[in-house]
Formats: sequence, C-alpha cells, structure tokens
Amino acid sequence: MTALGGATDGPAVVARLRVAGLLTLGALLALLLTELRYAEPAQYGSIPAMYGVYAAVAAVVLAATYTPLATRYAPRLAFAFSLGLVLAGLYTLYAERAHPMVAATGLFSTLMLTLVLFAWGWREMVVLAGVACLGFALVGLATPPAATVTLPFAFAFSSLVVGSAVTIASARIGSRLRADLAARERDLVRLSQQLMSVQEEERRRLSRELHDGIGQSLTAILSYLWLIEQQLPPDATVLRSRTAEARRLASTTMAELRELSQLLRPSTLDDYGLVPSLRSHLRAFAERHQITATFEADGLPERLPPAVETAVYRITQEALTNVARHARATRVRVDLSLADGTLRLDIQDDGVGLRPEAAARADGGGLLGIRERVRSLGGRVRISSERGTRLSVELPFEATLPPAAESA
Repeated sequence: MTALGGATDGPAVVARLRVAGLLTLGALLALLLTELRYAEPAQYGSIPAMYGVYAAVAAVVLAATYTPLATRYAPRLAFAFSLGLVLAGLYTLYAERAHPMVAATGLFSTLMLTLVLFAWGWREMVVLAGVACLGFALVGLATPPAATVTLPFAFAFSSLVVGSAVTIASARIGSRLRADLAARERDLVRLSQQLMSVQEEERRRLSRELHDGIGQSLTAILSYLWLIEQQLPPDATVLRSRTAEARRLASTTMAELRELSQLLRPSTLDDYGLVPSLRSHLRAFAERHQITATFEADGLPERLPPAVETAVYRITQEALTNVARHARATRVRVDLSLADGTLRLDIQDDGVGLRPEAAARADGGGLLGIRERVRSLGGRVRISSERGTRLSVELPFEATLPPAAESA
C-alpha cells in the first residue's frame, strides 16, 4: 500500500490518520447537531445510533495511532480506516433505506476523501469501490420496492458506479504520476551523488597539489633564504632584516596553505578515519574562533564506508561554519554515535538560533547542502531552534567492525 506521494513513511501516515480521524469526528458532530435540529421527534432515537457507527470507526483508529505499533502498521491501519468508513456508509444505507442517493453521495465522498488523504493505488481503490458498489447493490436487492419511492435506487446505484470508476481512474493516474516523480527524484539523487563525488575528488586533488607541490616549493624557498642569511656579512643588517622578513612571510604563507589544504580535504580523513579527523577539526575550530567545542563518539567502528565518512565530515564542517558565521555562540557540542543500525550526528550550539521559517525549510546558510548529502544516503535531518540551534542527522548504517568509543 502506498501513502501520500507514493511514500510508505509510517510517521507521515500516522499523522494523516490522526487528521482524518479528527476531521471525521468533527464533521459527524456538525452533521448530527444539524440533523437533530431539523429532524422529526420520532427520528431522534435512530439518528445517534447511525452516526455512532462512523464515530466508532474514527475513534478506534484515532486511538490506535497512539499505540506503539501504529508506525509499523500505519498503511494497514489507514486501509482499515477507509474500509470501515465504507462499511459504516453501507450500514447507514441499510438503516435509512429511503435515502439511497444521500448514501451514494456519502460513499463516493468517502472514497474520494480517502484517496486524497492516503493516495491509494488503483488496486486498493478497486477493493474499496468494489465493496461499496457490491454492498449498495445487496442492500438494494434486500429493500422492498416501497422504500425506494423517494429517490430511485437504480439511479443512486448508477451514480455510485460512475463515481467509483472516477476514483479508480484517479488512483491509476496518481500512481503513474507518483512513479514518474519518484523516478525523477532518484535521478536527481544520483546526479547529486555524482556531483558531490566529483567535488570531493577535485578537493582531494587540489589539497594534494597545495600540500605536495606548492608546500614543497615554499619549504625550498625557506631553506634558500636561511642559507642566504647565514652567508651574509655581519654588517649587512638591512639585507639580513629583509631576508628574515621574507622567511616570515614564506612561513605564514606555508601555514595558510596547510590550513587551506586541510579545509579542502584533510589527509587524516583518508589515513586515519572519521573520528580523528573530526577531533582535529574541532580542535582547530575552537582555536580559530575562540568557541568552546566538545566532541564525543560512541559505539563506532574504527573505519566507516568512505561515502559515510566524507558526508559526516562535510556536514559537521558546514554546520560549524554556520555556527562561526551566524550563531554568535560561545559553546558547541558534537555527538556522534552508532546504535541499532543508525548513525546519529547531533550538533548543538548555545547561539541566537534560527528563525522559525528558516529552521522549518532547512535551506539557509548551507543547510541545503547538508540536506542533500543526508538524502543521498537515505537519512533524515531535523533542525530545532529553541535555546541555540540543534542539527540532528540520522543515517542508516550496519556496522561490520568491532566498535571503538572515542571522545575528545
């Protein structure tokens, strides 16, 4: 079974089920009060019972969404809710046989409403529409001819059949559109992965060039300047001072190149893995920005898959850059853990936080790049901004190496 947008995300289906249950109960209350206002006193006894069937279906399903198994069985619960509403409509038709057109309209509305809420595929809609039409026909066969004087039963049944065909066709079209959308999204994810891979490879090449090429040249320049300074006569104070200044500039440039090389692609990430790289990066971050930074890792293997190591490192790097630029924070904490097949990264600062709309969109200040990296690995991102800002990332991962806790 599919949920809205072709997804089978349990929490999302549960949320829609709760909305559907509350809407159903609210609509039932409004209709009940209206009908009691205008109904004859002799009808008061049967009206609450018929509305009670709908209310029982909505209340049971609404209560079920708060059970521990709701997320796991959310699609089945949604289908049971839809089928329950259809059966409740058939019961109403059986109880009030003098209003077949009203019942047919209610059944069609139920089919269309559940289609919109849960985006059923055509198979699910065939089952729901089939139950509605078959039940309607059986009630019609069991109804005495005198009870169909108000509105012809055959006309109401024909209307229901046409409406059911419309819902099935809509489900079919919706399924195709969702399949096309899912295919395009997969293509975009693959393209994003390829672009990030090319970007990382280019960063690795530039980092190596800066470290091995220009870095070695600067080292040679420093050596030559030192030799020249040693060979200068004692009275060449001006030349000696200029040589010393040139050595100082070369040393500063070399340090900046080393820092730039580490930002592009830290060699520790390839040589020693994620945890040492993050520990080193946070130490440098704290010294550079005068922000207290703590890092803890728990339950991690010695090495992770290269794609995961790169993604987590870049996410942390981008998040810390945002903290330094926008948060005005004095403390930041990074926690990395692995448990139950899920790699979790939490980054919390004590800064000014994000505006609510920016936190909800998660598309400002480099957050879009973070979200794309996480989505390419099938993970989730949550951003909350109450006291400071908290970035939480969850990535699916199965550990194959013995864990080793690290902290810094």
